[in-house]
Amino acid sequence: MPGPTAPDARAPHPIGARVTHPPVGPRRRATSAVRRRAATLACALLVAGAALAGCGEGTADPKPAAPQADAPPVGVEQATRLLQEYSAANTRINTALDPTGVDAIEIPPASTGSKAGLQVAKTQAVAVPTTGYVHPRFVFPRQSGYPKFFVAITQLLQSDTVSPSPKYLLFVQERDGAPWKVAYYPFVTDRSEIPDLDQDAAGGAPAVTDGAGLLADPAALGRAYQDYAQGKRDPKVPLSPTKTLTGQLTGGWTAGVQALRAKGGILERTLAPDAPQYPTYLLRTRDGGVLAFTAVQVRDTMTSSGGKDGVPLDAGSREAALAGSPEGARAAQYVITRLIVSLSHIPPASAPGTGVQLIAYGDYALSVAAG
Repeated sequence: MPGPTAPDARAPHPIGARVTHPPVGPRRRATSAVRRRAATLACALLVAGAALAGCGEGTADPKPAAPQADAPPVGVEQATRLLQEYSAANTRINTALDPTGVDAIEIPPASTGSKAGLQVAKTQAVAVPTTGYVHPRFVFPRQSGYPKFFVAITQLLQSDTVSPSPKYLLFVQERDGAPWKVAYYPFVTDRSEIPDLDQDAAGGAPAVTDGAGLLADPAALGRAYQDYAQGKRDPKVPLSPTKTLTGQLTGGWTAGVQALRAKGGILERTLAPDAPQYPTYLLRTRDGGVLAFTAVQVRDTMTSSGGKDGVPLDAGSREAALAGSPEGARAAQYVITRLIVSLSHIPPASAPGTGVQLIAYGDYALSVAAG
């Protein structure tokens, strides 16, 4: 299959899957920190919101209390319930192979990939495995306006096996009173690349309102990653050679190009010029950088290099199913639209380290048209 494939770019995403579950310093694991936060969480919740006025007797000019930060949009109890509700609804939708139900629990880009996955599963007449989320923890940016969001960082439970790597589920509330829906669900395959997030013991985190002071513009990551995979470099976006970037993305692309060439075809990729602009979400990391959730659409063009049989869509592939020919097909040219979802660590410009790190990468075929 041309192009890189994400580990969970299956038919519809299994429940509790896609980050990636969460359902959401640099380069070192935060296991011990997570344990410490968990141990103090109950106490932190009890005292959260309690104001201490330190004005003792004989103090003629007491210091004014420091202004309090905005409260997180939700707490652990509500976030846990939202995760459970999403998981249950996702299971029902996947079991019924019902793309029409996706909009009730997800928004783009998550819903875009999910609908395409369900279409593939329906065409292939395959069942979606049931999965769940375990050991969640949450990050709540303290935001005053909308949209509001929080991230659940969790692990997948599938066939009695718990994934060693986390999945990040980013929940969004677009306006006051609106339901919380999942917008991103990247799955981190290499835990060594995950940066420490800036959050307190109860999960509260500072809001990030812009990309000021960052090493690279989050909006430039989509093109920079695709250029890197094809051997080009963007000097404005210095990239760290993470395993996800060099192995999963670049390695997958190179393998796809070579496989198609052996079958008498040429593969070219460009950013889709008329694609929707997906929202970007940022979480502050302890090094002053951010964890960035971004997505773009790309267009793969597979063209026959002269063979009379044209280029193939392999039987059983997502592309063949989206073309309406799950048994496989051939044509002189195919144009494939794909959704590319990324989870990245962008360090501050003042401490660039090895550059921007691609932590998670998802590739979802959305549509296929014969040329």
